Amino acid sequence: SKHTVNIKRKTRLQIMFSYVIGKNVGRLLCVSQKRKLSTEVSSFGNITNEKGKKYKPRFRFPTSYRRSGSVYVHWPYCRRRCSYCNFVKFIPRPGDEWTLENNTIEDAMVQEVKTQLLQSHINNVSSVFFGGGTPTLARPQLVEKILVHPVCQLKKASQIVIAGSKGQQKILRLKNKSQLMGYAASISLQAQALDDNSLKLLNRDHAVNESLECLNLARFLFPGKVSIDLIFGRPKQTVCGWEKELEEAMNICDNHISLYQLTVERGTELHRQIKSGNLTLPDEEMMADMYELAVTVLEAEGLRRYEVSNFARNYSAQSIHNKSYWEGSQYVGVGPGAHGRILPITCKPFIHEINSNKSINGRIRYNHRGNNKEDKLSPHFSYNDDIIREARINAADPLSWLMEVQKKGTGVRKSIQQTHLDIMSEFLTSGLRMTEGISAKRWAIFSPNKSTVDIFKSASWLEENNLIKISSDSLKATKKGLNVLDSILPHLINCLKDHY
Repeated sequence: SKHTVNIKRKTRLQIMFSYVIGKNVGRLLCVSQKRKLSTEVSSFGNITNEKGKKYKPRFRFPTSYRRSGSVYVHWPYCRRRCSYCNFVKFIPRPGDEWTLENNTIEDAMVQEVKTQLLQSHINNVSSVFFGGGTPTLARPQLVEKILVHPVCQLKKASQIVIAGSKGQQKILRLKNKSQLMGYAASISLQAQALDDNSLKLLNRDHAVNESLECLNLARFLFPGKVSIDLIFGRPKQTVCGWEKELEEAMNICDNHISLYQLTVERGTELHRQIKSGNLTLPDEEMMADMYELAVTVLEAEGLRRYEVSNFARNYSAQSIHNKSYWEGSQYVGVGPGAHGRILPITCKPFIHEINSNKSINGRIRYNHRGNNKEDKLSPHFSYNDDIIREARINAADPLSWLMEVQKKGTGVRKSIQQTHLDIMSEFLTSGLRMTEGISAKRWAIFSPNKSTVDIFKSASWLEENNLIKISSDSLKATKKGLNVLDSILPHLINCLKDHY
């Protein structure tokens, strides 16, 4: 074939957020009067532009998509900063301006959940994920305050996930709260390593024995609802050492496990250590061996890979919340630095902040520091009719985020309007991470008029090389293709660009 793919024996296993919650960001729309405004105009009905002309957008999501979504709550505090982490997080210290009092940050998060959901079409929340940061540092009251709020429209079958690395008493209290409220909570234990030397090297705030104690308690309190996260490709790690960790993990694992290749992010302590030569990582060949070994060991124990980094014993053990990201669903981001993707109730932008010099790829970017005079609801939607979804990002530090919430109900600070191509590219990138790929039914939600067979005809050479499978039923990467997904995706996205 004249086409080639750079098929190195590497496995780029990046946390889903690096794909789905990446560089695009979302603008803030005015809040309140949702019911009134939605009957007057929405981004999926007839739209009246500034000249009074009515038209329909080129593409509209079906009602089932518009009405459902998930919520991510970002707790911004940690006891210490891990050497590899570049997430938004702060070390709480008395007197520091970014250290907010518990009731203050909890009430602001509840307000933001309310406002963001009212700005969207979502009336069915399928899952709520409490991440961070270290969400087990938060009081259990935070979980209760958010879940009981009527605007969440939570069903008893909704998945509630709390991430953490230790804190047995917090887990016990969370169990009590979830029982009282009738929700089936899950625990995601961020163990990251079952080797004390590695934990110290990564500047984790716990030892292996603490993780094991926490895991045992979590499994007792939440049987069948506990997941464990491990990182491989760590400095000084060997294949033999990794095999021992996997064997130990199989002895303690519940029904779900996630494995992530360590990614070195610029600006982190680990990046500085590697750049200075004080630490080195395993080479790509060794990392590929570690991943292939993990797949073999886990599948032998009945943990089947259903996504590049995630393994479950059965379908019911799969992460509902993470699957909503991979399937391109809407999600609301709450808390400092949180990201989101929603179909908004339309309103006029903050005109005073619009500057043509700030446009990116033909789309307008916004800073949401509006004044009250110009922040008015409007039935007019003055953007390109190809803009159909918002990507949102909140102010990063807790104090700035709090000020935004107090001023306008949400902490949303920046945004980019997403076009149909933007959304399709994100959906393709994330959907192909799942072993089942993208079903024709799911594809039709995003592309009702063009099937995968129509769009990816020119990529048939990838199928000939046993990297993807294209059919009228689905589009998916093969086992071989999953291991080189980063090399395949640019070719598939080019096919999208030919059609959107």
